[in-house]
Amino acid sequence: MRRSCVIAGGTTKTATTKQLTMGINEEETLTTTLIDPESLDNPNPTYQKGELQDSKCRDAWAAILFYAQLIAVCCVCGVLGVPAVRRNFGAGNDVVVVEGRTDYTGLIYVTLIAAASSFTLSTISLTLMTSCPKFLIQLSLLFSLLLSLLITATSFYYQQYIAGAFGILFFLMSCCYACCVWRRIPFAAANLNTGLTAVKRNGGVFVTSVWITVVSFGYLVVWMVAMVGVYDATAAAAAGGGNVEGNNVQPSWGYLFLLLLALFWTQQVFQNTIHVIVAGVVSTWWFAPDEASSCCSVAIKDSFIRATTCSFGSICFGSLLVAIIQTLRSMVESARHDSSNDGCAAFVLCLVDCLLQCLQGILEYFNKFAYIYVGMYGYSYLEAGKNVMTLFHAKGWDIIIADDLVSNTLSLFALIGGGLVGCVGLATNAAFPSWLAGFEGAASGIAFGFSFLIGLVISSIMLSVVDSSVNTVLVSFAEAPEEFQQNHPKLSGEMRDAWRLVYPAECGF
Repeated sequence: MRRSCVIAGGTTKTATTKQLTMGINEEETLTTTLIDPESLDNPNPTYQKGELQDSKCRDAWAAILFYAQLIAVCCVCGVLGVPAVRRNFGAGNDVVVVEGRTDYTGLIYVTLIAAASSFTLSTISLTLMTSCPKFLIQLSLLFSLLLSLLITATSFYYQQYIAGAFGILFFLMSCCYACCVWRRIPFAAANLNTGLTAVKRNGGVFVTSVWITVVSFGYLVVWMVAMVGVYDATAAAAAGGGNVEGNNVQPSWGYLFLLLLALFWTQQVFQNTIHVIVAGVVSTWWFAPDEASSCCSVAIKDSFIRATTCSFGSICFGSLLVAIIQTLRSMVESARHDSSNDGCAAFVLCLVDCLLQCLQGILEYFNKFAYIYVGMYGYSYLEAGKNVMTLFHAKGWDIIIADDLVSNTLSLFALIGGGLVGCVGLATNAAFPSWLAGFEGAASGIAFGFSFLIGLVISSIMLSVVDSSVNTVLVSFAEAPEEFQQNHPKLSGEMRDAWRLVYPAECGF
C-alpha cells in the first residue's frame, strides 16, 4: 500500500510501505500537529486532501468566451478604432506639427530611469522584508498612524475644520486597529518570511509577472483605440441623424457595458493568472523543493503552462464574475453623477453601489483562495473554491485567513515605492533639465507623475507576487504541515512558534 502526496507542476512524491508501517508514531505526530476534528464546530468534516487533477481543460466555455471577446475588441480596434485615430490625429486637426513639436526622447529616458529605479527599490525592499519582517510590519502600522496625524494637522492649519474632524476620527480608528492587531504581528511576520523565501528561491516568477503585465498594458492600448472608434462611430451616427448637441455624444449603455466588461474581465484574467502561477510555484517548493529552487525552475515552467492551458478556463470563470460586478459598479457610479437625478434616485443608486461593492469584496475574497487550489491541483473554479473553504472550516481557521496585516503592509510599501521613484524622477529632471524642456512649466509634474506611476505599477506587481505566495503558504500549511516540517524544518519551526503565540486555540498544535 502506498500513499501519494500530490505536488503542483506534475510531480508526485510517494512514501514506501516501510514508512507507512510506523502508524502509531505517525498518529502521535499528527495529534500534536493537526487539529482534532472532534474539537471543532464541525465534528465530521467532509474535507479530503487535494489531489492532482488530470491534464484536461476545465471551465473551457469561459476560456472560449474570453477569447471571443478578445477577438471582438481587436476587430473593433482595427475596423473602427485605427481609422478614427488617423482622422483625429491627421493633418487637418493640426495635432502634430513639424516645427516646434515636443521632443519625447527625454521622457523616454526618464521612464527608463524610473523603471530601473523601481526594480532596484523593489529588490531592496524584498531583501529588507526577509531580514526583518516583524519590524517592517510594525513600521507600516506606525507609518499609517503618523500619516493620518499629519493629514489632521494640515487640515486644521489651513482651517479646514470638517476635514480635520474626520482626520481625528480616522486617527482614532487607526489607533484602535493598531492596538487590536499588534499581537498578531509575529504571526504575520512568520507567514511573510516563508512566502518571501519561496518566491526568492524562484526569482523567475517575478519576470513572468512583469511580462504578463506588459501584455496587459498592450491590451489596454488596443482597448482604448477601440473605445475611440466606438465614440467616433457614435458621433458620426448622431451627426447624420441630426442628434448632436455640442460635444455631448456618448455610446449607448449597451456598448458601454460591453466595452467596460471586456476591459475589466481581461485585466482580472491577467491578474489572476499571475496569482495561479505563483500558487503552483510555491506549492511545488512546499512539497518538492528540489524542483523549485532556481530562477528558471521546472516549477515556474509547469505552473505557467497549466495556468495558460488547462486552468485558463477556471481563471476566466472567476474573473468574469468579478468583472460583471465591476462593470455594474462603474455604470452605477456614472449614473450617480448625472445631475438630472433627484434625491430619491441618488439614494437608491447609492444603496445599489454599496451592495455591489459588498458583492465584489466577497467574490474577490473567494477568488483569492480558490485560485490557490486551482494552481496547486488544477481543480475547476467552483470545485477549488468549495474545497479550500471546506479545508479552512474543517481546521477552524476562518479567523486566521481573515488576517490582512501582510496585505496592508505590502500595499503601503508599494505606495512608498511609487513615491520614492517619483522623487527619482524629480531628481532626474533637476540633473537633466533639457530632457523635459519642451513641457515648459509642467516638466516637474510630468517627471514626478510618470515616475510615480511606473514605480507604483512595478512595485505592485513585485509585491502582489509576495502576497499570493503568503496566501499559498496559509493554504499549504493548513493542508500539509508534515511535508513542510520535513522539507523546510527551520521555517516550519518559526511558523509553529508564531502561530502558537498568536492563535493557541485555533492553530491546533
